[in-house]
Amino acid sequence: MKRINVGIIGIGYIGEAHIEAIRRLGYANVEAIVVRDETKAKEICKNLGIPKYFTDYKEILSDSSIDVIHNCTPNNLHFQINKDIILSGKYVLSEKPLTLNSNESKQLVELGKKYKVLNAVNFVYRHYAVVQHIKGMIKNGELGNIYAIFGSYLQDWLLYDTDYNWRVESFVGGPSRAVSDIGSHWCDLAQFLLGQDIVEVFADLATFVPARKKKVSIDPEIYHTVDVDTEDYGSIILRFSDGSRGSFNVSQVSAGRKLGLSFQIDGSKASVYWDHENASALWIGNRSMPNQVMISHPDLLNEDGKTYRYYQKRKCERWPDAQRNMIDNYYRTILYDENPKYASFEDAHKIIKVVESILESNKSGTWQKVFIF
Repeated sequence: MKRINVGIIGIGYIGEAHIEAIRRLGYANVEAIVVRDETKAKEICKNLGIPKYFTDYKEILSDSSIDVIHNCTPNNLHFQINKDIILSGKYVLSEKPLTLNSNESKQLVELGKKYKVLNAVNFVYRHYAVVQHIKGMIKNGELGNIYAIFGSYLQDWLLYDTDYNWRVESFVGGPSRAVSDIGSHWCDLAQFLLGQDIVEVFADLATFVPARKKKVSIDPEIYHTVDVDTEDYGSIILRFSDGSRGSFNVSQVSAGRKLGLSFQIDGSKASVYWDHENASALWIGNRSMPNQVMISHPDLLNEDGKTYRYYQKRKCERWPDAQRNMIDNYYRTILYDENPKYASFEDAHKIIKVVESILESNKSGTWQKVFIF
């Protein structure tokens, strides 16, 4: 089997998750990381057995041993780093959002096409076997004509005013938080599954915790008050390009919800419901026969889902499996020109346009059309 050599820019929680997923593939090597703090970089390389490090990301761009680079930095760094990776001729997998605004994301889409660089964005949830199975059901007409999709993505990690993260401040995380950070995943699922673009939105957003306490000292314990200019909550109504409808709620202040991502799709023949907190189960709703609950297993999955079932004899799927599947599909497109099922820069650009329309709708109190280009 061909092998691929990888560099990772930014080693926080998500960067480490990428490394773990890459190593499970068996045919990819993490050759280098980029961390600005040299002491931390040396420690990570020692602990994780990574051959080399750089403290300036531009140095890795000229390393001929690296085939593909994962951009796992904070949101405000995505555009310039992604742009420089494309210009270097290396393949690029970026965390979302692709950029902080659609002018920047449009530039990256155009550059990717100009330099013929295969690119991907880490919208990971479409890479569960059950989600792929649902895609196959819709493609095969098992749900009939699609009427609507609705659901939510709820979390509680920013419930208290002492919960602080760089994402709450727009100059780092961008002008939207709950919608862009987690609502973008829901929108990507909706557009991927339905095969339709979101073309119009109506939104109501709210910030329930207008000021947060950022810890600046542990001993003594000292906090600095930070004014919050991004939303904690959103309720959004959608219209799709084929006339189907949708709606979803997002919240990062819903007590007890950790990864509360869910959706239901209603069609003229049947409905399906999927809940990320029970990711291996698929509820299928019927009108004239008993409802069903299907468990993710290779004997039950259709061809779309079966190819994504990494642990063939186990029932449980978890987020790291979806992450592995996403990276695997991207690399196999690079190595063998296999059919891409991952989100490209163009897909991510569409999501940014949706988010911007949602922000404008909340501001104006009116329906807003989504113009992609």
